[in-house]
Amino acid sequence: MGTISGGSIMERRASERRLVEVSVYLSDTGNQIGRCMASDISNTGVYLKTNPLYLPRNRRLDLTFALRLKSSNVVRLRRLSAVVSHTREDGVGLKFCTRNTSRSGARP
Repeated sequence: MGTISGGSIMERRASERRLVEVSVYLSDTGNQIGRCMASDISNTGVYLKTNPLYLPRNRRLDLTFALRLKSSNVVRLRRLSAVVSHTREDGVGLKFCTRNTSRSGARP
């Protein structure tokens, strides 16, 4: 959803999106669902370009980002959990899950 300002649509975002081209592997409880490309990412979520792939809203998924280091052939893997927030014909929007880092006896 957006608001119109000066003839253009301005989207309200909690954090800035950055255009990317990163391979992402989707899985659910250890079962691989597929591989897609992230097209934009922010601190709170990611948009994945997918072939036709039905993912119901609010479904929790495990994401593995394959990040290639610029100056080498090394690929670094980063894992995050996310929930499907919306789907479109060309992809799916996911919101990152926040980790609960509070533990009994943990110091602030």
